[in-house]
Amino acid sequence: MYAFVARQAIFDSQMNTVGYELLFRDSMTNRFPDVSSEQATTQLIEEQFFGAPIGRKNENNSVYVNFPHQLLVDGMAETLPKNRVVIEILETSEPDHHLLSTVKRLQTLGFRLALDDFTMSPDWDVFIPWINVIKFDVQKNSQQEIDHYIQKNRQLLQHTVLLAEKIETNEEYETFKKMGFRLFQGYFFSKPVVYKSNKLMHNRAFALKLMQEVNIESPNLNRIEDLLKRDVSLSFKIMRYAQNILYNTSGISGFRNQSLKDIVVYLGINELRRFVLVACLTSFETVRTAEIYYLSLIRAKFCELLASRSQSYQMSSEAFMVGLFSLLDVILETPLDVLMGQIAVSPDVIKALQHQDGLLYRYVLLAQLYEQRLWVEASDMAGELGLSENVVMDMMNTATRWADELPVGFGK
Repeated sequence: MYAFVARQAIFDSQMNTVGYELLFRDSMTNRFPDVSSEQATTQLIEEQFFGAPIGRKNENNSVYVNFPHQLLVDGMAETLPKNRVVIEILETSEPDHHLLSTVKRLQTLGFRLALDDFTMSPDWDVFIPWINVIKFDVQKNSQQEIDHYIQKNRQLLQHTVLLAEKIETNEEYETFKKMGFRLFQGYFFSKPVVYKSNKLMHNRAFALKLMQEVNIESPNLNRIEDLLKRDVSLSFKIMRYAQNILYNTSGISGFRNQSLKDIVVYLGINELRRFVLVACLTSFETVRTAEIYYLSLIRAKFCELLASRSQSYQMSSEAFMVGLFSLLDVILETPLDVLMGQIAVSPDVIKALQHQDGLLYRYVLLAQLYEQRLWVEASDMAGELGLSENVVMDMMNTATRWADELPVGFGK
């Protein structure tokens, strides 16, 4: 299963690429599908910010994401990384006091905001001091209308960057550059380009159970943790989600040595409910790689059982994570160094997954030897870990039974 997104570049006055607008797509066909703006934004967030890498950590270009009124008021924008994203307020949004309060809160949190397809209505005047970028549609409004508005409101706009969108000719580019516009977007520079990436799919049964669990009157955090642990997709996504929330609220770019239980407790029930809204409601397609997910779960439990003999809860938690994510590069067809850059994990987990070294890696290697039925090598590895063949075989059987508790029919 694949996720699709179109990216249209945004340029500065020297024609350097400084950002991209992300446009929702549901196929390689480069047009907006017949869905609501709310559905498009929610699915784009889930696919591009939690399920598929949006670029290496050192990528500096901003990404612009369209938000309709209700999703902004509901706080959905706050789930995204504020150092990467510019929140575009759709022109269909009602400039009411609810939206203004949201805009002020987002700006206070450190988000950058843009008014998309700006209507030049005076109803937006009170918003402009809180807005970083205003996008003028140069095809919808004439040069004279735009120039008149800018001259009339020069004091109001003094701290706002002006972006001319839908530029189609060099003449338009030069004209608006002379008018003081600093950013540009349109077919003259670049048409939207559609990208396809592998999509992390959920076990539908667990997603539904998770949705049910977080919305009951007294949610059980242990039960929520257990549901997350049994699905590689949800585990990966909630770690990325938590990383965004931590950065947005505390300015911390990542927390290390955190288990899924730690993350569940840290987020709290309100954030967990918002996570479920984004991550679970948009991805109920059929899982075509069920066997890979199943194998990931067996590895995760097996590694946890191996580590539990060390009497270290933290080591058991990290071992579970190493096993769970050991096939993530296969699922997403993306190098592990890119994937590990999207979540905050301990150096030991990175050492095992990315560098194939350390004790945690040996746990995964032992699981692989059993999967490949290399009995002699598996026996030797077990001996090096101080374990008998019978003990290790019992652990593998326990892990398999645990994974077999999945409801029949992955994603059905």
